[in-house]
Amino acid sequence: MKGIAVSKGVAIGKAYLLDSTKFCIIKHQVSELEVEKEVARFREAIEKTKLQMAEIKKRAEKIADKYAVILDTYTLLLDDDILVNDTIDNIRKNKTNAEWTLTQTLDNFLKLFDNINDDYLKGKKDDLDLLVQTILKNLIGHSQESLSDIHEPVIIATHSLSPSDTIMMPKNFVKGLVTESGGKTSHVGIFAAALGIPAITGVKDLTSKINSGDQIIVDGIDGEIIINPSSETLQHYAKKQENYRKYEERLLTNIHQPAETLDGHHIELLANIESSQEVKNLHKFGVEGVGLYRTEFLYLAATTLPGERELYENFKQVVQEMDTRPVVIRTMDIGMDKQFGDVRDSNEDNPALGLRGIRLSLAKPQLLMDQLKGILRASFYGNVKILYPMISSATEIIQANKILEDAKNQLRKEQIPFNEEIEVGAMIETPAAAICIDHVLNEVDFISIGTNDLIQYLLAVDRVNESVAHLYQPFHPAVLRSLRNIMKSAEKAGKKVSICGELGGDPMATMLLLGLGKLSDLSMEPHSVPKVKKIIRTIRLEEAQQLADDVLEMSCADEITSFITNAMRVRFPEDFDRDISFEEKLSPA
Repeated sequence: MKGIAVSKGVAIGKAYLLDSTKFCIIKHQVSELEVEKEVARFREAIEKTKLQMAEIKKRAEKIADKYAVILDTYTLLLDDDILVNDTIDNIRKNKTNAEWTLTQTLDNFLKLFDNINDDYLKGKKDDLDLLVQTILKNLIGHSQESLSDIHEPVIIATHSLSPSDTIMMPKNFVKGLVTESGGKTSHVGIFAAALGIPAITGVKDLTSKINSGDQIIVDGIDGEIIINPSSETLQHYAKKQENYRKYEERLLTNIHQPAETLDGHHIELLANIESSQEVKNLHKFGVEGVGLYRTEFLYLAATTLPGERELYENFKQVVQEMDTRPVVIRTMDIGMDKQFGDVRDSNEDNPALGLRGIRLSLAKPQLLMDQLKGILRASFYGNVKILYPMISSATEIIQANKILEDAKNQLRKEQIPFNEEIEVGAMIETPAAAICIDHVLNEVDFISIGTNDLIQYLLAVDRVNESVAHLYQPFHPAVLRSLRNIMKSAEKAGKKVSICGELGGDPMATMLLLGLGKLSDLSMEPHSVPKVKKIIRTIRLEEAQQLADDVLEMSCADEITSFITNAMRVRFPEDFDRDISFEEKLSPA
């Protein structure tokens, strides 16, 4: 079986099948006299869930700051106007039971995520669903089996894991995690990675194929699950398990060395973050700054629209923590959302091409003004840059910069200090911006290439659509030619180029990206930094340039992918060769 590897490593052990079947909620009407009792019962379930989340958070803080932040988000959602107040309003309006009304509210809430242009944030849908399941358990009075009763080494296999499930697990006995739901950004992956537990999510039909007591192998490197393996297979994976442990130790040996090629070309390795709490642990990965601070969580988790001061305090915390290292703050990249009044009731047929990103910010200037003033005020404390998302024309940048100038003037009048020379950049993630890159470069100090969306738009492929996901090809000639053209244009204009999409953190692409053109930095999830840094420190720029020249002569994505894969496996066998990966004889000391 295959799934999404969300926490690296290999686990071998006995399966523990956890029943996490969703409740079957039946709709029924309540009388006028029963309505307020139903509301009170719902409020009681919410308060009970809050207390549970508070207790869970106390335990989570001892494990990982990032995991505790997720629980903060859950707590805020428990006060959310849509999740709570809309449910109460509809109980009274429709005279329906609390359980049914809550599930309907959840369905409406989840639709908001369809308007978010960020795969990371979209991945939080599963977490929200789990939160509602917790509320439903409290409404129904359901008591689920406790994972704290586990007293022997096991690998947990289940449909989904709630935050309470993960926190209550006895860490000494849980050797691996496998779930049917979830993706790379779900809390399960974050939790497992924090503890070093191999984990795989998104495994179809998992619970119908595994029984408690089965011996299973969880390969969190290649995303494979093997049930009741042969002795030969067990021996192979036991060796792979030990060699991966040693490999990870070697990766961290030079983590605080610069990401510099053998011939002296330095590339800054920066982090993508979505919370101020994450910056505390970035040094563990050898990160040199924040290349993309996603601000969407500040809005998604808010009960009221965050204002200038709230944004400023958040940004200031990040900037001070990073000291003099760069912090690139992206203005809100979100579509129609619960916070935006008349927009809330709109229904876009294709939100990915609708009112989102810079378009929404320009349509609601005060929204952008508050963000920019918050960023400007934080810039007084460190090396801050502004990044505009979803740019499709130079005109949008000009309009946004006018609001930026108005923000600066207001702060000057208020005698509030800020960096007068703050740099402004544009996300290059639409074909329009890529084609007219010379126009865009005239209006900004730097650019950051958002490869996730750029690839989707260039290839007209929705990568979460199973019918066409196989057509999402990062090494497609159109993608590579676009990247080279963007980089060459920026170099000619004397402007810095960053890559902040998934491709930037993919070690398989590192050498190619360096060869395509002059890069100032790569921004990625922090845990990707050690492997990317290792590759950069063991190559020469001319090697990378030759690789890029070779693939640009090819006309087929499959041919390019095969060529790069083989080249990287030969050059870095312990990092990329699936068949002989982590073999001692091929791994340098």
